[in-house]
Amino acid sequence: MTLHSRLVRNLFHPLSLWRAGESRQLRYQAEFDRTQYLSADELHNLQYRRLRKLLLHAYACCPFYRKRFDAAGFHPSDLKSMADLRVLLPLEKVDIQRHLDDLIAQGWPKDDLIRNQTGGSTGTPIVFYLSRDRKCSRAAATIRHNRWAGYDVGDSAAVLWGAPRDRPEDGWRSRLRGWALAEPFWLDAGRLDEQQLHDFRRELLQRRPGILQAYARAIVLFARWLDSRGLEVPRPRGIITSAEVLEDSDRAMIERVFGCRVFNRYGCREVSVIASECEAHQGMHVMAEGLYVEIETPRGPAQPGEVGSVLITDLLNYAMPLIRYRIGDMAAL
Repeated sequence: MTLHSRLVRNLFHPLSLWRAGESRQLRYQAEFDRTQYLSADELHNLQYRRLRKLLLHAYACCPFYRKRFDAAGFHPSDLKSMADLRVLLPLEKVDIQRHLDDLIAQGWPKDDLIRNQTGGSTGTPIVFYLSRDRKCSRAAATIRHNRWAGYDVGDSAAVLWGAPRDRPEDGWRSRLRGWALAEPFWLDAGRLDEQQLHDFRRELLQRRPGILQAYARAIVLFARWLDSRGLEVPRPRGIITSAEVLEDSDRAMIERVFGCRVFNRYGCREVSVIASECEAHQGMHVMAEGLYVEIETPRGPAQPGEVGSVLITDLLNYAMPLIRYRIGDMAAL
């Protein structure tokens, strides 16, 4: 670890959170570092307590859920197990579009409502809100999942990404902040052409980042481009892929070209990181402390190996609860 990395991790990063009023992110980082070692029963009990608290809050403060719970003949105090949640209909994207105001907790401070939206790749963008506390817990979860891939705060990284709004602003203040906090450098995956790929390769060879984080299809395209031209490639410690399906054959090709392991990740903008691989590469670890994940089929819960729709309950967003939210993807247990 370089001196700059140590300063970022132990000084600049905490100071930047304090200045932004988001120091609670450090508390969540410490919590998730501890809870990742809980037993399955302990995690289940934590999820149950958080789910029950969330449902009581949603019923009391969100008109949409009060109507939905009443229509199902369900009261949060009736919850005896996680399976009881299945009496509720899934929350669909169209529900959010039509009933956004009734999904936001009544009386929630307006200055604590952080607006966000999806990219609209599967249709009309979905607007949603989260609290500053949830922003902090999401960031802490991402850091924890990054660490499983050998990527920590202060480490050098590069991203090949397709969401321009995630990119830091240009300008000397932004560049200074980027250097001070060791923020990754970017290539826009939405406009990859021959010159862009050459420029990105040159940057990688100059900076030698320890980690690459990329849209799955973008890093596949980049790896094929490098391989087909027999070009020298950087050798990062690891590559984190997300946003798109990663095929086994593409994983093998990426690992061969870059000479490192790939850590696949699953998530969405509405709830952030959902599940990630660790160094064992034997499936994905769900972000169970903050999310309850269901794989649902028309006949009920999916059986091992069966494909179904992914339903997510965000256990930590009280500003705008997402309960049994269908994120629109298909997955298998």
